[in-house]
Amino acid sequence: MYDTVGCPYCGADNDTTDMLSDGLSSDNTTDWECEVCGEEFEVQVEFEPSFSASKIEYEDCDICNKKTRDVYRKGRVFPFPEKLETQGNNFCHVCWSKAVSEEMKV
Repeated sequence: MYDTVGCPYCGADNDTTDMLSDGLSSDNTTDWECEVCGEEFEVQVEFEPSFSASKIEYEDCDICNKKTRDVYRKGRVFPFPEKLETQGNNFCHVCWSKAVSEEMKV
């Protein structure tokens, strides 16, 4: 499948398949030179929204037992306090923050 755009000067279809890998400006536009007439024109790229759904998975904090969806685990967050390594695997933000703060004071 090819992505094409018509030249506003000569009407020729231009293959823009590689446009996204070449980079767009912050307003999703780029300048393009017509493959047929050589005139330069601006191309605007529109992105259609894509939706998907998944269950929210809550886990219990291993210190306070609070249910959280934003779990802090070793290897997923840095810094990871040494104190928590012996207290479990899943931690809420509050418990993780307290442990980091205590470790920084030492």
